[in-house]
Amino acid sequence: MGQLLFVVQQAAQALAAERLEPLGLSPRAWGVLSTLAESGPLTQIELATTMAVDRTAMVYLLDELEEQSLVERVRHPRDRRAFLIHLTDSGQDVRRRAAAALAGAADTLLTPLDPAEREQLNRLLAKVAAHWQQVSAAQPDPGAAQPDPGAAQPDPGAGGPDPAVGEAGPPTARAEPASSRPRGTRAPSRTTPR
Repeated sequence: MGQLLFVVQQAAQALAAERLEPLGLSPRAWGVLSTLAESGPLTQIELATTMAVDRTAMVYLLDELEEQSLVERVRHPRDRRAFLIHLTDSGQDVRRRAAAALAGAADTLLTPLDPAEREQLNRLLAKVAAHWQQVSAAQPDPGAAQPDPGAAQPDPGAGGPDPAVGEAGPPTARAEPASSRPRGTRAPSRTTPR
């Protein structure tokens, strides 16, 4: 079944890309516009989770859509750290035109199916997609700090920070990520001079 899904997905992706390209959209960009039109404004994290897209990739995708004035980031009224992603009027217009273009692609893709089979396929795919959206939403954020199972856990009855460590906790050593250095350079040596 995996091969069948792959073949159909590749055909659907190619048809979608062909129909969306004249509008300046990728299939993922269409997914953002479509999701926002259906659900209303979402945070970047909610949007990434709903679409099962990596959060970092979502940031870049939203940057592109914002540059095209199709979406806008609006500070969340209840969480200053978050932004809600809104469709602009231009984004609504492009989404409508893309939906019309993609309706023809769906008809092309599903040519061998009669209307009843198309409806059945749609229901089954919606069921599978809903399941995997729930699974994705339940996954911990890979960027969030996870407790170290080997680290000593604070005693809940102790009532405050460990006096041996102080208020701020122990200092943490941070290695410089290789990606932050210019290509072909090394991290500074950590050895002390003689």
